[in-house]
Amino acid sequence: MIKPLLSLITALSITIPLTYGQATTTTEMMDGDIPTHLTLDELELLLDSETATEFKTSSSEDLLSDEFTWEEANRYEWIKALNAEKSALSQKYPYLLCHTGANMSGWQRRLAIAKAINETVAEEEIYLHTLHNDDDYLCVYGQLLASVAMTLTEDVFVVQPVMASLKMIKGAVEGMTEEYAKALSDASGEGYFPKVDMGLCPGVALMEEGNDDTANGEGEQSYFEYLQQINGMGASNSAIGDEGENLDGVEDITEAITNLLLSESLTTNSSETAVLPLSQEFYTTSQAYVDYLNSSTNSTTGDNEEQSERAQFWGDLLDEFQTSGICDETYKTRLTWKIYRSTQPTRASSQMQVVYNNTGETETDSGCALVLLLALAANPDVCSVDVRRGVEPSNQIASFMVESERQNQNPFRARGIDGTGETVTISDTGVDPDHCYFNDPNKSQRVGFTFDSSARKIEQYVPFVDTNDYLYGHGTHVAGTIAGKRWDAEGAADGIAPGAKLAVADIGNRNGDLLPPNDKTLLSTGRPQSQIHSASWGSEFNFYTSRARNFDQFMFENDEFLIIVAAGNSGSKDGSFDIPNTVGDPATAKNVIAVGAHNSWGHSSAAGNLGPSYIADFSSRGPTADNRMKPDMVAVGKSVLSAGADPNVVGECDPSKIPGANSRSEGLLSLQGTSMATPVVSGTAAIIRQYFRDGYYPSGTKNSDDAYPNPSGALVKAVLMNGAQNLKGVDNGVHGVTDSKPYDNMQGFGRLSLQDSVYLAGQTNVQLKVWDRERIEDQDINTYNVTIDKSKGCQVEDLYVTLVWIEEGSNPGCQNCVLNDLDLSISFQGQTYYPNGQTSPDRTNIVERVVINGVQGGETATISINAYNLAWKSQQYALVATGCFGGVANTLQGESVFDSDESLKRRQTIIISVCVSIGVLLIGCVTYSCIRRRKARSGEGISYDINEDGVDERA
Repeated sequence: MIKPLLSLITALSITIPLTYGQATTTTEMMDGDIPTHLTLDELELLLDSETATEFKTSSSEDLLSDEFTWEEANRYEWIKALNAEKSALSQKYPYLLCHTGANMSGWQRRLAIAKAINETVAEEEIYLHTLHNDDDYLCVYGQLLASVAMTLTEDVFVVQPVMASLKMIKGAVEGMTEEYAKALSDASGEGYFPKVDMGLCPGVALMEEGNDDTANGEGEQSYFEYLQQINGMGASNSAIGDEGENLDGVEDITEAITNLLLSESLTTNSSETAVLPLSQEFYTTSQAYVDYLNSSTNSTTGDNEEQSERAQFWGDLLDEFQTSGICDETYKTRLTWKIYRSTQPTRASSQMQVVYNNTGETETDSGCALVLLLALAANPDVCSVDVRRGVEPSNQIASFMVESERQNQNPFRARGIDGTGETVTISDTGVDPDHCYFNDPNKSQRVGFTFDSSARKIEQYVPFVDTNDYLYGHGTHVAGTIAGKRWDAEGAADGIAPGAKLAVADIGNRNGDLLPPNDKTLLSTGRPQSQIHSASWGSEFNFYTSRARNFDQFMFENDEFLIIVAAGNSGSKDGSFDIPNTVGDPATAKNVIAVGAHNSWGHSSAAGNLGPSYIADFSSRGPTADNRMKPDMVAVGKSVLSAGADPNVVGECDPSKIPGANSRSEGLLSLQGTSMATPVVSGTAAIIRQYFRDGYYPSGTKNSDDAYPNPSGALVKAVLMNGAQNLKGVDNGVHGVTDSKPYDNMQGFGRLSLQDSVYLAGQTNVQLKVWDRERIEDQDINTYNVTIDKSKGCQVEDLYVTLVWIEEGSNPGCQNCVLNDLDLSISFQGQTYYPNGQTSPDRTNIVERVVINGVQGGETATISINAYNLAWKSQQYALVATGCFGGVANTLQGESVFDSDESLKRRQTIIISVCVSIGVLLIGCVTYSCIRRRKARSGEGISYDINEDGVDERA
């Protein structure tokens, strides 16, 4: 049994207590060469960190070489690590351990690293967390004694000490400044508090029950275990969440332990604690420059003019805040800490979060916050540091566009497939619970962690911020789109899955600001009843962040769970269009579905818009910073009609006049954004889960013998993305249309289409085959055969096959975030087809789809899944195929609103007509003007009168 370490970060303060001794200058560090480490260029290919900024000099022609500085910085880190090992703590140090052996998979390289560290180590005791895995090398985080790390001398090993700048995700320093400024400008009084996320090193915050030995060595312990032991501290609080809710792996750090750690840290001249000033603990380029100038190979005596801007920045901060003690009270009273223990310690690190409370802020707080960031990064038990960015909130028409694509036809709802039996969680600004789409005539709404399955619509309402929505609030609209339904009649804007129920995480205040709790607490809302979480919010930060990592990890640890996130609304801004890299976290996560938006149809579409076959201009574009495809898919998100909140009215409902596009009226509201598209996909996911639970697969009719009660999140995701259909382009209004095609960074796999995703006999286009929770070993190949069968009338001419796997979270800032590379290919009629529009395997994404056009009855396709390069021994996945597999034809009447979309031609016709009219008018004006001038020159037909003032008057 794993139990938590009883405390954590000590480097949360002005100075860092390092009982392992003082660091020395570079000239005294080590004789001879240090072990092979990564170059700055190699690091940039692995990780988006602050290292490049830290070691980039102000002038490209100065005497100080970046690589020389980097070499000396690594030498400095090695001597710190050696001193740490010699201390009373036998403190380990964090390293990136890379293996470059040829013709090996990531899993084989991992085993080779583990064997080199300890030949007797068991597989389950390998605490190595993957940063990067590709054809050329595997890089993992490990926390080792320096003497052990120095034995990795074979040519296949690269050993990189993880220094402070390497732990900070790129933009962390700027982000801390921005988040603190946002906190100071928070005039709402609701409390916007900057947060710092830390990934602890492998094995930290873990201790075997009844055994004080750690996984990587006997008798070794972290600094935090040591402090607890020598001071006789008892165990910390049990895992307590908000309002006393018990959450596995989430712990408050006790005030007693926090005060102890800070009192040890705040002493600046104590021989008992051997405090090392932060300015010595953290290596800056200015120190390297001084060493370089004073070396025997250089006679120049210098000043610090050539140091990098970042080195000067840290130097100034430390001079002002680190030695003065002005931050002492702030650190003692205004920091809140939580630790989140990993449930799978061999594959994922434990996490910590510190919240900086801005209540009672002073003019010194900004500097204190930045020094805090540096102190956290300097701690040897911390492997990554990320500043959490603030987030923003990113029906009748929607329902038939999802189900049939034909006006007023809802074949799934007609058969009772409306999300019944499913609970969807939303995290948003709250929900107005007495709105007619959510109220329960038999009971009042309960608020708190209690789950009430007997509630008509809202089974759980967790008030993380408050207990209602604001006037015409964002959350009520989102909730209505997912599952809104009147209790007394059919509503004018019933949701996509009106039979589903809701769990609500209220994370918004009365101003619409979002203040989410920690990720695990947030995603646990509605659990275990809820298997879908809809998040119509996000930041504009395009990197893979700690939040993205935590969302991925939660899905990995709960394989039936699916998170659906808004891609963002930054695709066009300030007169610019088609802006790339605007999808923001947490939509940058690997396992989630990131949703973009396309236009609406009919009276729901605003005047001047193109039809539903076109992507909304505001929909954020990919790729992610590590070049993965985003958004994953798109859904209707422009002018979506749904519930409108009015917290001052009880029972608000459908008005006598339904509001038009982007307007509102007494209980209904039309909005646009990827926030509106996301609940469309979430409601559809609930329908798909019910489809499997009720036994509609594979026959297309309800059969209890075929019931599949718990489909995986990977399967639901695969069904949604496999059926996605192509859109024509981006509607940029008067600026024209941008071409778009599947697998680009505008539409991803395409638009949501239930018609092309599952089989409903006589009511959809395709038949369906699925393989769920399949598993493959590293280097193995699994094959599946599907035969096209059109004997009963199916008319589809295409075969779609999609592979989805859910993997553990990656390191924040990763540059190659996919850790396990599976390859999908199809052999058909003597040809091999590769996924995602490529002519070779996709090495970047964890969703792969192959589409083969023009297939004929009787033909067989062989699907291959190749475990090309796994960072772990095996990987689970879901596989979906659609086409003609012996089913009947679609008998729905009418043409799809997408197929019949001629809106661009209409716009072009209007533009041509207007241009022709203007042209004719201009020609007429010019002709008339020419005639008048000609007559004027000849005097013909013109008479002149001289008035009393002598002025000519033309008659």
